[in-house]
Amino acid sequence: MLYDILFTLDRDRRFQSVAWGSQETETLYRDLFERWVADRLLAGTAFALPEGEDSGRLVWEEAAFTFLILPAPADGSYLLLKREDNRPYLLARALDQIGDGVQIYDKNACAVYFNKASRGISHIPSGVNVEGRHLLDMYNLDESISTIMTVLQTQAPVIDRVDSFRTNNFSMAPIASANTSYPIFREGELLGAVVFEQTAEIVEKNIKKMEATRRAISSFRNKPPKISFSGYTFDNVIGSCAKLREAVALAKRVAPQDSPILLVGETGTGKEIFAQSIHRASRRRSGKFLAINCAAIPDTLIESLLFGTQKGSFTGSEDKAGYFEEASGGTLFLDELNSMSLAMQSKILRVIQEKTFRRVGGHKDLKLDVRIISSCNEDPFKGISENTFRRDLFYRLSTVMIELPPLREHLEDLDELIRYHLDATAYQFVRGITEVTPEVRTLLRGYHWPGNVRELFHVLDYAQNVADAGVMETRHLPPYLLKNQAAPAPARPVDFSRETLQGLMDQYERQIIAQALDHCGYNISQTAQMLGILRQSLQYRIRKYGLIF
Repeated sequence: MLYDILFTLDRDRRFQSVAWGSQETETLYRDLFERWVADRLLAGTAFALPEGEDSGRLVWEEAAFTFLILPAPADGSYLLLKREDNRPYLLARALDQIGDGVQIYDKNACAVYFNKASRGISHIPSGVNVEGRHLLDMYNLDESISTIMTVLQTQAPVIDRVDSFRTNNFSMAPIASANTSYPIFREGELLGAVVFEQTAEIVEKNIKKMEATRRAISSFRNKPPKISFSGYTFDNVIGSCAKLREAVALAKRVAPQDSPILLVGETGTGKEIFAQSIHRASRRRSGKFLAINCAAIPDTLIESLLFGTQKGSFTGSEDKAGYFEEASGGTLFLDELNSMSLAMQSKILRVIQEKTFRRVGGHKDLKLDVRIISSCNEDPFKGISENTFRRDLFYRLSTVMIELPPLREHLEDLDELIRYHLDATAYQFVRGITEVTPEVRTLLRGYHWPGNVRELFHVLDYAQNVADAGVMETRHLPPYLLKNQAAPAPARPVDFSRETLQGLMDQYERQIIAQALDHCGYNISQTAQMLGILRQSLQYRIRKYGLIF
């Protein structure tokens, strides 16, 4: 299929209509894109299309597309979008995590894919492409006893066949392995086969791993059942620093009231823990607690999510309650409210003032009966001065304002946080870590923690996933943490005859953005938020500096 999505644009490049080339994309985007058509939205505004380019690649809401613009009648144009299919790459990288060798062949015994372990068994360098090569061209073996050839000829599995073979081009040493192979069919037609390889070394590793897993499961069974999570309370606020305890004390005092509360703190400081704790300590505790992340949802969707929709208001719409309606009698948490557009903030303000709202496309006023707790991940007064946060909405929602300190301002709580998280999660891992070395504590104390407590817990989870012992060592920590702790290289003299100030600044900006992307796992939204810039600005810089991934 040439396209997944086809927009027809008028001469001003406003959306006129949308057509679909795949059922999957229609299911994902139909409601949103038909709203764009109804609103006559500008294509360049919606997708941040590169200026003057009629083809290329764009990233929108963390989804990557290739785009093509073609002429259409009446001076209009067609915008064709094709989603990048990451599934083959994901499947290949997933198979690389398997300890056994995995080889996939088509029905003609030509290689389709070898995983990392299989390449290691056959001593095939990572840069050598095996795709399309025939089995007998790669291996010196007897066709009559080849596991794959037997499966393709008989169309039946071969289980645990032990044999030895030689590679033609990559190694002279014979390789002994136990092979299990299965034919692969589609609607009764043979497509190919997959073989799983195990050498003596792989078997020994599997035995040790299975024994450790058996002991962990046996130990888990002997423990009392863990009570299922039913929401946060103030007991989940860990730390004893003065700022944190003052915030908890204030939250407990105002929890029984119905006043709006504004939580101010950086990402990862525990704003949702406070919001849930306040709800569970309030008179509305028997009602629902609903949360919506205002930064993660496009404005075109957030309105229908909050207000609900009336059937017939736009194509494909249905009668559906929004969060204001669902949370009636309970609490609604508007997380990162400062990321919401001014237009949407205006609609929220009207609801709060009038105490009524209507579904999108509806004609009936519904009564508002929710307590609103909201949060900002930056100084709200800065947002007001920069005209990204409405002053009148701020005063409506900040009857009580509670500030949560970033982790770097209460590092005295680091040991307590580490102990709490390791104790709470050790049971989930075969080698549950219960101790950390002094070197790890020193390294963690020296880090600036831009992601705060949430980032600390992610680091501890990473270490528990890769650990091969019951004590956390520096080698178990994420690579970015170790890189960021490395001593800075001495500054080199600048040759101003060859470099300009702008060039040097570009080099530094590229380095910072690359580090930020690595730190956030290449999540565009999180990286933009951490750097304090818009997603579109970050995407522009990624393209500018060639940081395509």
